Amino acid sequence: MNTEVKLHPSTELLNQFIQGELSTGHSVVVSAHVLMCKSCGAKAKEFQALAVSSWVDPKLAEQAVESKPTNYSEMVANIVASPQQRSEAGSELMEVKLDVLDNSINLPRVLAKAAASGLSWKHLPGGISEAQVKLDDETQCEFIYMKPGSKAPVHTHMGSETTLVLHGEFKDELGDYGASDFIVRDKSHHHQPLCEEGCLCFAVLDSPLRFTKGIARLMNPINRFKFKRSLA
Repeated sequence: MNTEVKLHPSTELLNQFIQGELSTGHSVVVSAHVLMCKSCGAKAKEFQALAVSSWVDPKLAEQAVESKPTNYSEMVANIVASPQQRSEAGSELMEVKLDVLDNSINLPRVLAKAAASGLSWKHLPGGISEAQVKLDDETQCEFIYMKPGSKAPVHTHMGSETTLVLHGEFKDELGDYGASDFIVRDKSHHHQPLCEEGCLCFAVLDSPLRFTKGIARLMNPINRFKFKRSLA
């Protein structure tokens, strides 16, 4: 995976993840980033040690951390407590073949399980495809593939959208993003994602998008309906 990750979860978000305070969707996307990013993996391990030391003897907690490497796949399985997300011990990455890609790619196990079981892709205008994954009743979770030369409509967000780049690159008015980047957008952001060579992402939304320019604005009522249906 990309060793030069530019965007990471905030310290507060990582701590909430370790404490088990996030929705399942947000826990999964944070977990996937932790598995892909060495620096966040190290931070998560520190937070986990602090969490353990808050309810057991500090010396025992320190010994446990030093004696056994953290298995993040197991950690997120315990936090998420969802049958779809349970993973056995082993490699943190898993090779998966997706219908929208020419080649198999390595995905974090917490996402690979869902992808390997089969995804139903819907093709959208602008060269974008999405496949929703039901993880909880609070968020809309989906794999998003942007084919080479694709462009999303200009939009903002009625709540927040967290996007993890899994493969390839894309850009918008706010920056360029590559594999492992953890991108958070909210109602203060207006942007238009563009992709030159192809990109696969996993996104978690707690509210629908709102298109702000052109004919795409006619899709806003449909987007709100689709979002509510995804939570049902």
